Amino acid sequence: MIQYAELTFDLPILEDTFTYEVPPGTQVGMRVEAKLRGRKEEGIVLSLHHNEPNYEVLQVDRVIDKTPVINEEQIGLAYWVKEQYLASLGECIHKMIPSGRRHSKVKLTEGLTASEPFKLNEEQEAAYQNIKSDFGKDSIHLLFGITGSGKTEVYLHLIRDILQNSNKGVLLLVPEIGLTYHIIRKLEAVFPGEIALLHSALKVSERFKAYTDLLQGKKRIAVGTRSAVFAPVSNLGLVIIDEEHDGSFKEHSTPRYHARQVALQRCRTNKAVLVLGSATPSLEVYHLAKTGKIGLQVLTKRPGTAKPPTVRIEENKKDARLLGSELTFAIKQRLDKKEQVILLLNRRGYSPLIYSEKEKTYIPCPNCTSHLCYHKKGTVICHLCGFSDSLQRLETKLGEKLVMMGTGTQKLEEFLLETFPGAKVERLDQDSIQDKSVLTDVIGRLVDGEIDILTGTQMISKGLDAARVTLVGVLNAGIGLGLPDFRAGERVFSLLTQVAGRAGRSDLAGEVLIETNTVDHPIIRMALDQDYIRFYESEIKTREELFYPPFSRLVRILSRSKDESLSLKTIEEVHQVLKKHLPEPNTVVLGPAPCPFYKIDANFRNHILIKTTVQNKWREILKKEIRPLKISKNVYLELDFDPLDLV
Repeated sequence: MIQYAELTFDLPILEDTFTYEVPPGTQVGMRVEAKLRGRKEEGIVLSLHHNEPNYEVLQVDRVIDKTPVINEEQIGLAYWVKEQYLASLGECIHKMIPSGRRHSKVKLTEGLTASEPFKLNEEQEAAYQNIKSDFGKDSIHLLFGITGSGKTEVYLHLIRDILQNSNKGVLLLVPEIGLTYHIIRKLEAVFPGEIALLHSALKVSERFKAYTDLLQGKKRIAVGTRSAVFAPVSNLGLVIIDEEHDGSFKEHSTPRYHARQVALQRCRTNKAVLVLGSATPSLEVYHLAKTGKIGLQVLTKRPGTAKPPTVRIEENKKDARLLGSELTFAIKQRLDKKEQVILLLNRRGYSPLIYSEKEKTYIPCPNCTSHLCYHKKGTVICHLCGFSDSLQRLETKLGEKLVMMGTGTQKLEEFLLETFPGAKVERLDQDSIQDKSVLTDVIGRLVDGEIDILTGTQMISKGLDAARVTLVGVLNAGIGLGLPDFRAGERVFSLLTQVAGRAGRSDLAGEVLIETNTVDHPIIRMALDQDYIRFYESEIKTREELFYPPFSRLVRILSRSKDESLSLKTIEEVHQVLKKHLPEPNTVVLGPAPCPFYKIDANFRNHILIKTTVQNKWREILKKEIRPLKISKNVYLELDFDPLDLV
C-alpha cells in the first residue's frame, strides 16, 4: 500500500502542509527533500497516512534523516507558535532545528570534577523551598534578587532536585552563552556530562549532537540562548530564564516569538515550573508578581561577606578629556592594588559622528535615517544596515576634510592603552567578537585575573562574575534616554543597574562611578541608588496613563519597501481594514506613521501600533483580513505581537 506524508516547508505561505508519496520506513519528524512549485525544498514529515488524494501526488526526492529530528511535543508547539505569531507552520517548525555558523574554538568547561552546590543562605533557602513546592504544577515564579545575590545557586539547587527526585528534564535559557561563563562552569561542576549546550557558535555537527542527545533522552539539561526554548528536552519539569528582562529573548524575524511566552506554553503543556530570574525584571513581569498573579521570591543581600557596591556620579565636564579626573584616579588606584576594572561605553566604533563643516551637518548613511560612524583603519560604517566606505573616498567625494566627533569603544581602548601603559586592556563589542570564541576567551581571562581593564558596550553588563573586579565606570550614562520608545528609560535603568552589579562580587569592596551630563535625570538618580522598586513605582504610573504594557498588549504592523509610495500605500490599505473594526472600547490605534528610523537599508518603513486589552480579537482580524491581503511582492509586511522595538 502506498504511504503518503503531510510535509511542511520553511516558506512564508498560508498552506500548512502538502501531500507527497514517501518510501517505506519514513517516520514522522524526519526531514525530506522534495520539489515544491518547481524548486527543490527541505520539508518535514508531520503525519503519515494511506489516504490517496484525488489529484496527482509527487514522490519525495530523498529522505534526509535516519531517525526523526522533531518530536510530537515540538510539532504541537509549532502549531501554537503559528497561531500566536501568525507565521507559517513550516517557518515555526524549522526554527526548532539547530543551525550553526561558526566553529567555537574554546571549550567552556574543561577538566571539571563533580562538586556540590554551595549551601544556601536563609533568603535563598526560602526561595528554593517556595519554588520547589510547586514542582509538578504549571506555575511561574519571579526570582527577584539584587545583582550578586546568588540567583545561580538557587537555580543549581532546583535543577539538582529535579534530576535526583524525578525523571524530568530542565531547560536553562541565558541571553548570551559566552557571557554566562560562570553559570556554565558551575553547572558542569555540579552536573558533569549532563549538559547539552545549544548555541550558534558551535559547529553544526556539535550543535546537532547536543540536540540529538536531548531528543534521545541521553542528556537532561539543555542550556542555550533564545532558540533553545524549542529544545527537545524529554519530560520537561523546570524552565529557568536567567536575566529574563533581556531584549535578546525576542526574535526579530518570522516567527517573531518571545522565548518567555514560548517557555510558558511549554510549561503549561508539561505541567512544569517556570522561573524568571533578574535584578531588574521587565515591568510586565514584576507587575504580575506584585499583583499576585505569579510567585515572587526576593533576594535582598549578597551571600557571605560580599556587599553591594557604593555608587557615585560625576558630571561630564565640557573639556576634551575622555575620562573624568575622579574615574581616572580610581582606575589608577585599582591597578596599583592589582584589582580589575570594567568600563562601559554603549557606543561602538572610534567616533560615533562625522561632521561636515561645509554643510554644517553630520554625515548620514546613504541608505538609512542614521549617521555614519568612523571606525579604526579608516572605514566609515552604518550600524543599522552595515554600509561601509573608506573615509578617504568619502572626503574626496565631498571635497573637504571631515571632523570626527564623540567617543566610541575603539577610541576609549586606545586612550586606556596610552594612559595606563602597563595595563592589560581588552575590548568587547560587536566589532571585536566577529569570532564568538574571542568572547569566551576574553571572559575566561577576565575571570582568571589576566585582564586589568575590560571595556565594551552593553554586552559587558550581562552576567559577568569576576571576583577581582572592584571598580565599574560608566561613560556617557545618558545614552539611550532620548529614544522615541516608551521603554527607553527602562532599558537605561536596567543597563546601569546590571553593569554596576559587576563590582564587588567577593569580599573585596566594589565601587561604581557613573559619568553623565544628565546628573539630575530621574532614571540616572534611581540607578545611582540601585532602587528598582522606586523606578517601578514611578514608571508604572506613566504606563497606566499612556495605556502601555502591562495595562495593554501591543501589536505592531510594519510595511517596508524600497519603493516609498508602495510602503505608504500598503500601510494605508491595512489601516482601512482595521478602521472597519473601530472604535473598540479596549483599543487605541496609533498611525499609520513613518517609523522613527524611517529608512533602513534603502527600505522605507511605515507602521501602525495597536494598544489593546483584547489582543486575541485583533489576532483573529489580522489572521482573517490582513494576512490574505494581496500585496505587491516588492513590499514586506511585518506583524509583530508584543514588540520590544518600536523604532
